Amino acid sequence: MANRFLRRFATLLLSLLVISLLSFTLIELSPGGAMARYVENPKMSEADRARIAERFGLDKPAPVRYFIWLRNTLQGDLGISFMTGRPVLTEILERLPATLKLMTVSFFISIIVAIPIGIYSATHRHSLADNLASACSFLGLSLPSFWFGLLLIYLFSIWLGWLPAGGMITPWFDPAAYPLLIRPFVIFWEHTRYLLMPAIVLSLSNISSWSRYMRSSLLDVISQNYIRTARANGVPERKVVYKYALRNALTPLVTLMGLDLPVFFAGAVVTEQIFAWPGMGRLFISAAGNRDYQVLMGITMITAVLVLLGNLLADLLYSILNPRVTYEG
Repeated sequence: MANRFLRRFATLLLSLLVISLLSFTLIELSPGGAMARYVENPKMSEADRARIAERFGLDKPAPVRYFIWLRNTLQGDLGISFMTGRPVLTEILERLPATLKLMTVSFFISIIVAIPIGIYSATHRHSLADNLASACSFLGLSLPSFWFGLLLIYLFSIWLGWLPAGGMITPWFDPAAYPLLIRPFVIFWEHTRYLLMPAIVLSLSNISSWSRYMRSSLLDVISQNYIRTARANGVPERKVVYKYALRNALTPLVTLMGLDLPVFFAGAVVTEQIFAWPGMGRLFISAAGNRDYQVLMGITMITAVLVLLGNLLADLLYSILNPRVTYEG
C-alpha cells in the first residue's frame, strides 16, 4: 500500500512538471504577449515599457523565465499579478474557498441524485421510470450550461423572484440582526439561496452521465453468477442489491468521478461567470482578458494539483470499496 502510494505520488509530481511546461509554452505562443496591453497604451514611453518588462522579468528569454518561475513556485511564490501588483497566491487564495464551496456542493448533489436514479433504473429496467430517466439524462447532457444557467435565472430570479440572480451573499446581510435562536438557520438559508442555482447548473451534466453509468455498472454486476446464487439461496432482493451488488458496482463509478474532476473546474469557469460567483473561474476569465499570464499560470497549477489529488484519492478508495483491486504491473 505504501509503495503504491509513493509511486502514485511520484507520477503526480511528474504530471505537474509536464503540465507546467505545456501551460507555459501555450501562454508564450498566445498572440499579443504579456506586454501587449502596455504597447497599445500611447501614453507610455519605451523607457516605461522597458522598466515594466524588467520588473516582471519579461525582458529575459522564455526558457530562462520558465526556470525562474519553476524555482519560485517550488518555494511557494507564484509571482506578481500584472494587473493588481499583488502576489498571485494571495489573489487565488481569496477566490479558492468560493470555488471549492461551489464544487463540493455540486459534487454531493451529483452523488445524492445520480446514484439513486441509477440504482432504481437498473432494478426497474425498461420501466416507465427507467425510460424517463434515460430521456432526462440525454437532455441533461445536451443542454449547454450557460443556456441552462440563464434559463434558471429567468425562471427563479426574474419571473418568480425566489432566488438572487448572482453573487455569493447579500452585501448588507447582517446575521446579528436576527435572534440568536434562529441565526444559524438564517445564515444557512442566505448562503443556500445564492448557491442553489450555480450548484445545480454545475452538477447537471454529471448527474446525467453518472446515473447512466451507475445503471450500466449495476446491471453488469447483478448478472454475475454470485448474485444469481444469492438469489437462489433466498436472500432478499434489497439485500442482494445494496449489500452484494452495489459495492462492486460503485468501483467503476469512482473512476469516472476522478476523471470528471477537470469537468467540474471547466464548468466552474462558465458557471461562475454567469452567476457572478466570486471564485477562481471569474478570476481566470478576468486574467485571460487582461493578459495577466502570471495569474493564469497560478490558477492552472492550483487546479492541476486539486485534480491530481482527487484522482489519487479515487485510486486509494479502490482498496476500500474492493480490496481485491490491485495496481501491480
